[in-house]
Amino acid sequence: MEIRYKGIVHNILNDAPFIGAVIIANGCSMPCPDCINEHLKDDSLTMMASPEAIIRSVRRNGLNQGIILSGLEWTEQSGEMIALVQAALAAKLEVIIYTHHDEAAFFKIAPELAKLPIYVKFGLYDAALKSDNHYSHTVKLATTNQYIRYLGSADD
Repeated sequence: MEIRYKGIVHNILNDAPFIGAVIIANGCSMPCPDCINEHLKDDSLTMMASPEAIIRSVRRNGLNQGIILSGLEWTEQSGEMIALVQAALAAKLEVIIYTHHDEAAFFKIAPELAKLPIYVKFGLYDAALKSDNHYSHTVKLATTNQYIRYLGSADD
């Protein structure tokens, strides 16, 4: 399987409860006002690689402890998202997925991920709920309706 993605940004400190590499999804159909990633929707930026090749790239950077699937919406390419998560976990890397979906919609799209030891940031950006001091799992989130859940634990 080949993964379509827009790029990898290494050594990200603030988007996960670990230091990670952001792997930017291929697209997003949401028309969010003030989208900070609108420029990434350009189709000419698309790259392709196997999940294993992407994970090797992440691991070559010694500071990366995991992958951060964000930038655009990974649920729009759910099979590729699941393959990347599985490859990362097999390589003993941590994982966080950013999605605008709520939990019910996310697990309808990717039920295979429900019990895996990964983090998911849920919630659509809502400018009316913007906050400068809203944190979840040590990560500062943009709006108070967003939160991060660790799926591998019944305690959360």
